[in-house]
Amino acid sequence: MAGVLSQEEIDALLNAIESDGIDAASPLETAAVNKVRDYDFRTANRFNKEHIRTLKVIYDTFARLFSSYLSGTLRAMCSADVVSVEETKYAEFVNALPNPLILAVVRMPPMIGSILLEISPDLSYAIISRLLGGQPDKESVSRGFTEIELVLLERITRQFLPLFGESWEKVVTINTSLDRLETSPQFAQIVAMNETVAIISISVKLDKAEGSFNICLPHLALEPINQQLSTKFLYQTDVHRELTSAYGDIQKRIQRTPLEVSAAFNETSAPVREILNLQAGDVINLNHHISQPLTLRVGHLPKFKADIGIKDNRYAAKIVEIIQKEDASDE
Repeated sequence: MAGVLSQEEIDALLNAIESDGIDAASPLETAAVNKVRDYDFRTANRFNKEHIRTLKVIYDTFARLFSSYLSGTLRAMCSADVVSVEETKYAEFVNALPNPLILAVVRMPPMIGSILLEISPDLSYAIISRLLGGQPDKESVSRGFTEIELVLLERITRQFLPLFGESWEKVVTINTSLDRLETSPQFAQIVAMNETVAIISISVKLDKAEGSFNICLPHLALEPINQQLSTKFLYQTDVHRELTSAYGDIQKRIQRTPLEVSAAFNETSAPVREILNLQAGDVINLNHHISQPLTLRVGHLPKFKADIGIKDNRYAAKIVEIIQKEDASDE
């Protein structure tokens, strides 16, 4: 049975709670005040988590295709992995670029404007050395690129650009084309310096050399396909494509399936005795006028009315009427 507190005990308990509550609340209030800060809407993220995840899936596919392409073209072991997909300002990306470098300005409609591909000097010289049959020289990385080297890199870039179309095909159909190659960021500015961009960093190991391959995607360029940049849409599209493909295969098989087509006169009845006594040369009177069309059956179903004749020394039937479904009967 619960005891009853006296008035004095109740007053003492309330005083204790009040004094303890003040002491305990003050550090929490201080921490809450310290965490509060002004929100700058100019720094709001333009790429949400769904966009980042979708871009990661897309460029994981590209990295796999890119490594296979380099391995086959350069006849060297190559691996490529997406290191990060991050949102930043275009100015921060440009300021972090090394010198010298290779910048490819690429158009990818339906995306707006251009995107930027940055190939690090280490990777660029490794590719050039393999194309010319040598080994990459670390001292070469500090010098600029010659005209011949730029031509070789431009050819390689044009060859692997279709891989972007393959990696994006689950989201949208794109057409890639190389606008130009630049070796200085000031000649390859594709958006305003304060524009938000997504940077996809890919680490590439080519034989004994290692370098980076960075893709700069401005948020402005992705606006036409913004709604499709979600993993839910990506996988739904993939399932829909598989179902559509399976349906197309079934449809093609059905269309190639052979069916027996036969032309038949109207039915004629006769006693069993006459049927048993039929001999060669006997004539059977048919219940079918010469002007009436024959019934053309597909399988065992009557589907058409047709006139019988001969074409190219073979019996033929010319369709004159389509039997509607309600007139067709299984037999």
